[in-house]
Amino acid sequence: MAELEGTGTAIVPTKGDFTLTVKDFDAAGRSTELSAPLPTSGNFAEWTLMQQIIMLKRGQWKMCSVPDILWGLAYAKNIGADAMKGELFPTGEGRWGTSNKFKIKQALATGNVKGIEVKMRDTGEKIELPGCVQKTDLECTATVTVDGWEKPITRVARLSRWYKKTNPNWQGNPEHMLELNTVAHACEYVAPGGTEEDEAPPLATAAIPAGIRSHS
Repeated sequence: MAELEGTGTAIVPTKGDFTLTVKDFDAAGRSTELSAPLPTSGNFAEWTLMQQIIMLKRGQWKMCSVPDILWGLAYAKNIGADAMKGELFPTGEGRWGTSNKFKIKQALATGNVKGIEVKMRDTGEKIELPGCVQKTDLECTATVTVDGWEKPITRVARLSRWYKKTNPNWQGNPEHMLELNTVAHACEYVAPGGTEEDEAPPLATAAIPAGIRSHS
């Protein structure tokens, strides 16, 4: 048996064929082993649902439970996001986010975007952001011209407000990430998506009487 280090995933030979296995843990720490034949195609869309779950569980969605992965795959299909490209990603507590590039792609797919203009301004105001190479605040203005709209969409964002300290891309290339983020938020007005983490209300499970909660 060949185990993939640190993933709880193994490739196990069974009667001459290979089987993928992965362990899923519930809130109490109890484990359930999932298994599926090793895919014979490199096309993710051709894999069975169980094969997709296991490979996502050992990769970019490894911190998700199986029910969360099922929901994520269904949501990705519903909105046309490619999980393999990272267009959909988990944000915790069963919630999902879409990448900035996906938001821009969705707006461009409408055929209504006639132009995107971006202006970056160094404000000169000193900032101290954990790990960031930029020491003065940046202000980005994104203007999206849309066919049939009387006025263009304009979004203004500052690095100090949108900086993600846990993302190394923001640390080393803050100007590019701020530009991508600002354009994407402007594009959401052209092709609105689902409610994401930055605008979703707090989870209300604590207010639900215990007697009507679902139990596994």
